[in-house]
Amino acid sequence: ARACVRAISSRAESITTSDSQPSMSAELITSHGLPAVSLTHSTGAEALIYVYAAHLASWKTSDGEQQIFVSSTAEYGGGKAIRGGIPICWPQFAGKGPYKKHGFARNSDKWKVVRTATEPFPSVVLGLTDDETTLAEYPSKFSLTYSVALESATSISVSMTVSNPGTDPLSFTTALHTYFKVSDVASTKLLGLGGIKYEDNSLAGGGKETVQESAEVGFPAEVDRIYYGAPSEAYIVDGDRAIKVLKMGFADAVVWNIGAERAPGLKDLAPGEWKQYVCYEAAAIVSPIKLSPNTSWTAGQSFTRISPSDVPEQCGSKAS
Repeated sequence: ARACVRAISSRAESITTSDSQPSMSAELITSHGLPAVSLTHSTGAEALIYVYAAHLASWKTSDGEQQIFVSSTAEYGGGKAIRGGIPICWPQFAGKGPYKKHGFARNSDKWKVVRTATEPFPSVVLGLTDDETTLAEYPSKFSLTYSVALESATSISVSMTVSNPGTDPLSFTTALHTYFKVSDVASTKLLGLGGIKYEDNSLAGGGKETVQESAEVGFPAEVDRIYYGAPSEAYIVDGDRAIKVLKMGFADAVVWNIGAERAPGLKDLAPGEWKQYVCYEAAAIVSPIKLSPNTSWTAGQSFTRISPSDVPEQCGSKAS
């Protein structure tokens, strides 16, 4: 498949804010009864990250438009994974391995704020380390850090670093399970995966491997796919807006929407809300990450809101 290579002109310059601009800030607040960090950019862009599960649950560009989906019936805390935002699937993706489905990072209350900063832009770093509970479930010592940086009026980035402080090798799979908010999944297109092999884990697909023949991934029904060796760039086109997703260090990608048939089975997803999101997840699944003692691994992803007219032609047809 051809890579998406044309330069992108971000909409950052085209989105204006009021004369009274906020200052850069990273503030510890309480939301839904849980500690959280609120990031505010001087342009007016905002992000909210719960300390619980190191969970990014909101990203608004400077025009106030929400870019991330969270279910109206999501459960917060209490060992539950928050439905929406960016759950951190670690040390295992789905049921592909001997550990708990999607691991324990996404619903752990042991995360701590390591530091916050406001220059050069608002950011927060959170950390999670092994303890008796994790060692009983995942017999490896580890240090996991996760950072969120609100970089501009229209962009945000996240990254994770896994370190092995132990004396034995460490192995894991992972995904940043990002829920992007869309106006209607039926008219949303994901571009950039043409020609890539994937595993189809939908009810209809049954785990079969096939190749993405079309330049566009559409969502006419349930979509649940692992794309092997996915390109670094992909684009979500939703009407008059698009999101450029750039992943670094993650070999694979997951695309998911539960579809109408299976949506009623999720009690933390309100009726009809399955139409309001597309999950595009930076992932390392096909080849587990293996760390020798005293080594580390870092990967990340960034999101930039752009105009659909700025999506490279190599990625597929543009929205009108």
